[in-house]
Amino acid sequence: MELTDGDVAEYEARGLLCFPGLLQGEEVAALQGALPALLVRRGPEVIREKDDQAARLVFGAHGFSQVFDRLARHPKILGPVRQLLGSEVYLHQSRINPKEGFGGGAAWDWHQDFPGWYFADGMPEPRCAMVAVFVDDCTPVTSPLLVVPGSQQYGLRDSQLHRDAEGYALYHMARAELQALADEKGIEALLGPAGTVCFCHSNLVHGSANNVSPWRRAIAYLIYNAVDNACAREDRPWFQNNRDFTPLTPLGADCLQGSSA
Repeated sequence: MELTDGDVAEYEARGLLCFPGLLQGEEVAALQGALPALLVRRGPEVIREKDDQAARLVFGAHGFSQVFDRLARHPKILGPVRQLLGSEVYLHQSRINPKEGFGGGAAWDWHQDFPGWYFADGMPEPRCAMVAVFVDDCTPVTSPLLVVPGSQQYGLRDSQLHRDAEGYALYHMARAELQALADEKGIEALLGPAGTVCFCHSNLVHGSANNVSPWRRAIAYLIYNAVDNACAREDRPWFQNNRDFTPLTPLGADCLQGSSA
């Protein structure tokens, strides 16, 4: 898959590029089939909601799930990422946010992703991309990811506030600055069927509300970093700060078909 000049221009202007239903059929079935075992997994790589029941984040699924390892090297994802970053890339981090229904998926305050990697992992520059792969349908009622398009143009915002969170670094924006950005740029919901893939700049401001619907809204996030932008710090474990900077090579276009576990 190769992006057009128009696609690249849209990404640079808006900080995101979405392809509804980029993955289909057996590919989506493979992702959904692999998810239940990950959500009941116990270990430091799984962060649970406050009630200690539903999983809030599953880090590092590419390290223990064949399906999500192959997803990270899918040519429809890896090709555009290398094109957008203009570099060979490695996977800095992967994480799954399942957003269980009936309030089991709690809100995320407005934030940029890059501050966590900059401060916690020593990532030099925001030459990385967050790829959101919709494992489930993302609809207006299932607490979709909300973004402020074009907000990445302002760089790392000074108002990023650090909040200690068990198991991961969390930064969020001061309300006054978010208000100003939203008034200027607006807010959009990222919607689409399972298999939709959105390429997002690491400084794009985003957040989401509680999922009070009855339906799960799972998204897998793949964080790709330019090889020559590798992180300098080694404080965090591999599933949050991958230290293998070997450039990824794409698999075949059918890499998810027939995959399991």
